[in-house]
Amino acid sequence: MFTDGPVTPIRLEVLLDVLKKYPDGMTSEEIYNLLQPLKLCPPSEGTTRPKQTTARNTLSAARELELVEGTQSAKLSKNYNKSNTSKENLLRVMDQKVLSDCNYKVEFYLALYYAYFLGLSKKVYEMQMNYTNETWAAKFNAGVFGNKRKSNPFNPEKFSGLHRWLNYLGLGWNDPSGKFQANPYERLKRALPSIFEGESELSGDDFMKRLAKFCPELDGGKIFLEANEYQKYKSDDKQCSLGLSHALVDLYEDKIIDLDCPTDSDGWDFRLADPPPSEKLVGTRIARVIYVGGK
Repeated sequence: MFTDGPVTPIRLEVLLDVLKKYPDGMTSEEIYNLLQPLKLCPPSEGTTRPKQTTARNTLSAARELELVEGTQSAKLSKNYNKSNTSKENLLRVMDQKVLSDCNYKVEFYLALYYAYFLGLSKKVYEMQMNYTNETWAAKFNAGVFGNKRKSNPFNPEKFSGLHRWLNYLGLGWNDPSGKFQANPYERLKRALPSIFEGESELSGDDFMKRLAKFCPELDGGKIFLEANEYQKYKSDDKQCSLGLSHALVDLYEDKIIDLDCPTDSDGWDFRLADPPPSEKLVGTRIARVIYVGGK
């Protein structure tokens, strides 16, 4: 859905905002004509009938995410929380149905690609300097599937499509040159209430186990392990990826979590982020994580 078609976060937000104003719903044709007026559409190949592909794919995506219901007509589903913004609703279902779904029912490649990218850690710097979209697609297919996946393989078009979503989902940011830098700060921040489950602190190992459960695309999670199987990733090394290391340090500096890292800890190591010296961060191996932002 997200890597094959022209669906963007803003188009989905606009659709949801429109339907929020029409509680009884709208017909599919009304939605198509509103989102993509016929006069602005190119004709279908071999006919004079205009294509409204973008509008159709956007409505289809909203239905797949179960934020919209109906076939000939469409209205917001009960899964849409009207107390929240459309962006908040969209982020919630994307977390649930795309980033956390180890069966890939809605979208196959987004979480897998991000997990693969995250697992590259510092190697990604040189790769971004030299790789084209075609090279990235080839390396991903080889690195994740050993080039064994024959149907619907990852390709440059999918690579371009999914990059519309990575920043929006809080999985990183784009530097001035346009290169994507992995840092799942916002994604992890959204998951912290679930990770801590009402507790105020966890051991470093328990924190990472729960992180892997609720964010399976991050270090140690099922999707992360699947994406990095051919990279010979080992959870036993307890080395946080570069992206996760940055997210943990940023959450610490923003006083959302506190990190207890005594020099004798054998916990997970976030030294790849090169954290600044601190009286509290005497080491880089996590013994305990305290949820300060949850108070």
